[in-house]
Amino acid sequence: MPLHKGKSKKVIGENIGEMEAAGHPKKVAIAASLNEARKSGAKIPKGKAKKSEGNTNSKRYSERG
Repeated sequence: MPLHKGKSKKVIGENIGEMEAAGHPKKVAIAASLNEARKSGAKIPKGKAKKSEGNTNSKRYSERG
């Protein structure tokens, strides 16, 4: 199941649908499709990494006083 080459929204959508039909999780399908579009020359920025807020328990207890 090779992904289609291209950078249009139509091709990206087809690739996502194809991967979901094959049983891949939605986030994996989106990531792979966008990566393929980037390889084809699309100017799609990479996603921002989620920042960890550290230990949330210490914040919770410090707020109580």
